[in-house]
Amino acid sequence: MDFVSLAAGTMVSAGILLLLKRERPELGLTASIGWLVLLTGWAAVKMIPITIELIGISEQAGIETDYLRLMLRCIGISLITGMAENVCKESGQLSAAAGIGTAGKVWILESCLPVYRELFSIVKTLIGGSG
Repeated sequence: MDFVSLAAGTMVSAGILLLLKRERPELGLTASIGWLVLLTGWAAVKMIPITIELIGISEQAGIETDYLRLMLRCIGISLITGMAENVCKESGQLSAAAGIGTAGKVWILESCLPVYRELFSIVKTLIGGSG
């Protein structure tokens, strides 16, 4: 399925979900979450070969794959957080949406701590500081 078909299908389903939500609100939210799960599954399946390709390229170039894995992890955290925020907003839970958004940002910050440590160590060495 190409992206244009996916986008067109999403717009059609959004219209159907809007009508369903008006007539049967309890089914509308459930159907929206179902569509989100399907789109997430599609994205996950598409990410597998991309991840394998990126790791292969970085290994061939002699670049540490740890940083690439960290970048992909942060992208995943961001995507999952965004989906959770959208579900919370759609169900009217704005505070929960804000909370999960903040939690996702903190999780990304925490995941990057090893990079910050190494970066600051390099900077310290460059400016002549001792260990």
